[in-house]
Amino acid sequence: MKSEPAGRCRMRIEDLRVPAVNGLPDDVYHMLHDSFVDIAKMRRSIESADALIDQSREAIFESREMLERLRGGHF
Repeated sequence: MKSEPAGRCRMRIEDLRVPAVNGLPDDVYHMLHDSFVDIAKMRRSIESADALIDQSREAIFESREMLERLRGGHF
């Protein structure tokens, strides 16, 4: 696991800031923030899933190449 440089900590999703909206009641503002955080979590989840799919596709490609070499006797 990477360590962060001194004086710098990793930003958590929950620390995301919603742009200032004047005149909103606190409960609406908190609901807006919670929705914003949930959207950010979904986005990170989708990005992670995309990376895993890419890794799986690469593994499939490498496996197929290996099988072709083994079948042809080309090590």
